[in-house]
Order: sequence, then structure tokens, then C-alpha cells
Amino acid sequence: MKALLVLYNCNLNNFNNDYDLIIGIDRGAYNLASNNIKMDIAYGDFDSVNEAEFELIKKYSKKIVKLNPVKDLSDTYQVIKDYKDYDITILGGIYGKRIEHFYSNLLSLINYDNIKIMDENSLIIKCKKGVYKNNPNYKFTSIFGIEDSIITLKNFKYNLDNYKLNRFDPLCLSNEGNEDSIIEVIEGSVFVIYSKDDK
Repeated sequence: MKALLVLYNCNLNNFNNDYDLIIGIDRGAYNLASNNIKMDIAYGDFDSVNEAEFELIKKYSKKIVKLNPVKDLSDTYQVIKDYKDYDITILGGIYGKRIEHFYSNLLSLINYDNIKIMDENSLIIKCKKGVYKNNPNYKFTSIFGIEDSIITLKNFKYNLDNYKLNRFDPLCLSNEGNEDSIIEVIEGSVFVIYSKDDK
């Protein structure tokens, strides 16, 4: 089962309905509604929308889950906990003026294995021990240790063999690969961040 979580005012040009559940979170619910996209659930405390915008959200959602604005978790993290059995894609969780929310979203990848974060330019996934094919839809591949890890990179512009990548090592920033490139995580776990050319 796959769930799409839509946040903020993210670009919906590449939106597709290949999900079992579509959840608009707070301002993301208004983003869906204002683009005439129906959602299964609108979720949040809705402190980022006005009354007219909330009325539009209600028209485009099958269900409203309104949270108390005084709470311990962000709206997004609460949804992740409630739908942790789904394969979750977070759309719009990378950017925004509130950079602390992006960091909180990034932490969700550490705590759960079934989440990826994306927008129109980037994709962030967590890779545990195993072998992974590079995503050729992006020009740059960056890898950062979630914990001290050992990785091998094959068929990249810059290859590595059994490299000890610790949590604070920036060496694997902006590598370049193709459809034949391979990431092998021998020990530990890493963030893989795919980015398109900013030009």
C-alpha cells in the first residue's frame, strides 16, 4: 500500500495518482484543492490556511482530520506515525521557509524505513545494507552517513571501494552516475540524495 503526503505549496506539475491514499497536510491540502485534485484525507491543525481556503479543502477531501495546534508532534510526523504501515512518499517536504520542518522530515527517514522525500528537483531515500541501482533521472548523487557506514560505488564518475563513510563525512557530495551505477551499502545506513541540474 502506497501513501502520498502533500506538504506546503509544492509544485504539482508532475503529480500522479499512483497511490492508494492521498493525504494533504495543512497547507498542502489547500495546494491540492486549489489545483482541483481530490484527496482521501486532509490532515492538520490548519493554522496555515484561512477560513475560505479551509472551505475549499473540505470540498476536495473525503475526510478531514483536524489536530489540536498544541501538540508534541508536527502534523507531518503525526501522519507518518498513523500510516507507518504504508510506503510513504512525502511531496514538498524538502523546501519551505521553515527549514526546521525539513530537518524534522529528514529525521523521519532515520526512524522509518518506508519513506522517501521528493520535490520537482530532488529525491531523498534511506539505504540500509544492500545493493542499489543509481537513479538515472537525476544528474547528481550525494551520499551521507546516517551512522558510520562502509560503502562501495561502481560506475560513478568517482568510485569508491569499501570506503568508511562516517556520519560527518562530506566526501560523497555531488557525484555523477548513470543507469549502470551501483551503490552498495556494506555496513550501516546512508541518505542518498538525488538532485537535478540546477541549470
